[in-house]
Amino acid sequence: MSKINTNTLFNIKVFVLLFDTLNATEVAQQLGVASSKVSRSLKALRHSFDEPLFVRRQHGFEHTPFAQSIYPHLKQMLALSEASLSCASKDTEQSHSELTIACPPPISLNLLSYLQDKASQLKQRYTFNIKPCSNDIDKLLIRQNVDLAITLRAFNSERLSSDFVARADAYVLVGNQQHPIFYHEARADIEAMLQYPYISFNGHELEQEHDPLTLYALDHGLPINLVAKVCLLSDLMIQLERSDALTLICYRDAVAFLCAKANLSALALPEDQNRLLNRRADGHRHYLTKLREGGNRPPWLEQEIASYIQGNVILNCEGAGYAKG
Repeated sequence: MSKINTNTLFNIKVFVLLFDTLNATEVAQQLGVASSKVSRSLKALRHSFDEPLFVRRQHGFEHTPFAQSIYPHLKQMLALSEASLSCASKDTEQSHSELTIACPPPISLNLLSYLQDKASQLKQRYTFNIKPCSNDIDKLLIRQNVDLAITLRAFNSERLSSDFVARADAYVLVGNQQHPIFYHEARADIEAMLQYPYISFNGHELEQEHDPLTLYALDHGLPINLVAKVCLLSDLMIQLERSDALTLICYRDAVAFLCAKANLSALALPEDQNRLLNRRADGHRHYLTKLREGGNRPPWLEQEIASYIQGNVILNCEGAGYAKG
């Protein structure tokens, strides 16, 4: 028994399987090895224990009393060893798993923490890399530099597919807390907004022309004082705080962040004003874009990102009202 430490896990597995089946050929088939290797393992075990383990009979084997006495212990040892190896293998694999997700900056505010929380709940270890979308996102996906992308237009080709997730079709007006538009007796509407400087906050990949107020002014031949185009919340926050400019936002997290971190206020546009803005802009559509084949994404990832987007975009105004930061 003192030589048990010289036995490999494979030899113990051979013993347990042969004890259960009493058929060396079946054991070899289960392990995918030659029968001679099974014989060598049994010989090594007999040598280690210095005791007979099995007696060969005409139609198989018969276990000895000694084999019966050690079987429960070796079976438990095998189970514990395989469980430990499985855990170690999973930990090693997960610790090196990195997922790169491309996302328009305006919607990425809480995506990282959202995915980290979900992975933690599932006891899975991933390193998430959230990067901004670019105009070559299709090439990055095909080269597998990006695992999954949130895009604002569909990419359907031989290599890529896009699944529609949500369309943001309502907007919140955001500006300095002291801005007169928040204290005017009349409701805020497009005509009133166009009286002030405007900042285009747009998530489309290098497509700033999609801004709804800019398109409305262009279609109706109205002047618009477009003072800046930004896609980062930090830049937008600074610009709004230090001026009387206004902006339109269609993401809940972005509105909440700005009003909590800066001296800004928010006002949801009435439904009729949203309809006017969407006649040309048609809201902001969101897609999950990926390779049609391949990829090492966990099965829950796409559904969780879709849920995050659907909970973040602003739909149909929903009666939201005035909010101070």
